[in-house]
Amino acid sequence: MERNNTNLPDPELLLRYLRGELPDAEKTAVERMAAADPRLSDILGDMRRAEALSQDLVRMELLDAEAGFGRVQSRIRARARERVFRRAVRWAAVLMLPLLVSSLVFGWLYYRERMPEELFAEVATPAGTVIRYDLPDGSVVWLNAGSRLRYPVRFAGGKREVELRGEAYFEVEADRKSPFYVHTDAGMSVYVYGTSFNVNAYDDEPAIRTVLEKGRVNVVAPDRTTVRIEPGEQVVFDRRTGALTCSQVRVEDECAWRDGRLVFRNTPLDEVLHRLARHYNVDIEFRNHSDKVFRYRATFRDETLTQIFDYLSASADIRWRVVAPERRDGDSYTRRRILVEQF
Repeated sequence: MERNNTNLPDPELLLRYLRGELPDAEKTAVERMAAADPRLSDILGDMRRAEALSQDLVRMELLDAEAGFGRVQSRIRARARERVFRRAVRWAAVLMLPLLVSSLVFGWLYYRERMPEELFAEVATPAGTVIRYDLPDGSVVWLNAGSRLRYPVRFAGGKREVELRGEAYFEVEADRKSPFYVHTDAGMSVYVYGTSFNVNAYDDEPAIRTVLEKGRVNVVAPDRTTVRIEPGEQVVFDRRTGALTCSQVRVEDECAWRDGRLVFRNTPLDEVLHRLARHYNVDIEFRNHSDKVFRYRATFRDETLTQIFDYLSASADIRWRVVAPERRDGDSYTRRRILVEQF
C-alpha cells in the first residue's frame, strides 16, 4: 500500500480497517502510517467514535421501529444511515480541523465571559505582629502590626499595583517597563520602578507618611499633584487638607519597627501611647487632666509595658493602671485595657 506525504488513505480503506476486514499486511501498514502521521491518528479516532455513534443510533432506531413502523422500515433506514455514514467519513478529514478550531474559540470566549478578569489575594497582620512577605514579582514587603495588603495573584498589563491599609516597608524588584504602585484608602498613591521605601497609612492617623531609603519615589495626591523625593526624605500627606509636605528624616528611625524597635523622637505622649497600643496589642485610654504636652525621646525593643510606663512616669506626673477585662456574651472577654492619666 503506497502513500505520499500529502495524501491520506482512502476512507473506504480506513473503514475496512476499523471493521477488521483488511489482511494483516494492509492492517499493519495502516497502523504504521497512523503512528507516523498525527492527522491520520486523529481521523481514525473520529471514525471510531462515528462508528460507535452509528451503532447506537441503529439500536435506538430499531427500538423505535419495533414500536411504530416495523422491521422492514428499520432495515431501510439502516441502509440509508450506512450511505450517510460513508459520505461523512469521506469529509471527516476535511472538516475536522476547522471544527476543532471553532470549538476552541467558542470555548475560550465562553469561559472568559464567566471568569473574573483578575484574582486578588490579601495578607493581614494582627496587632502586635510584624511579618515579611514575598509578592508575585519577587518584591518583598514587611507589614507592621494591624496592616492589610491586597494584591493580584499575577501582575499583568504592564503595572504592579497593590492596596495598603496600615504600614509597610517595600523592597521593590526593579523593572523599568512595569512601575510599582502602592494605593491607599485616602486616594494617595506611591509609584516607583525599583527602590526601598516605607509607607505609613493607618486609617486612624491624620496623615500618610512616605519615607524613602533607596532609589526614587513619586508620591501622587488625589488631585494628581506629584512630589518626587530622594533618599532620606519624607512626604507627609494631610488627609484633611490634601497638602503634601516634604522634609528630611532619619530613615533608620522611621523603619525601626521592622526589627521590633519603637523609636520616639520628640513625640507627644498621646502619640507614644497610640503606637504602644498597636505594638503590644492592648487598648490604652488616655486622660489628660492638665494642659501640658509631654514629649519623649526614647527607643524600646524588649521592654515590657510595665517597664515602659515606669520610664514615662519618671519624667511626668503620669499614673496608670490595668482595667479588669469585661465579660461579653458567649463567654468571651474584652481585650486587655490600660488607663493612663496625666495630671
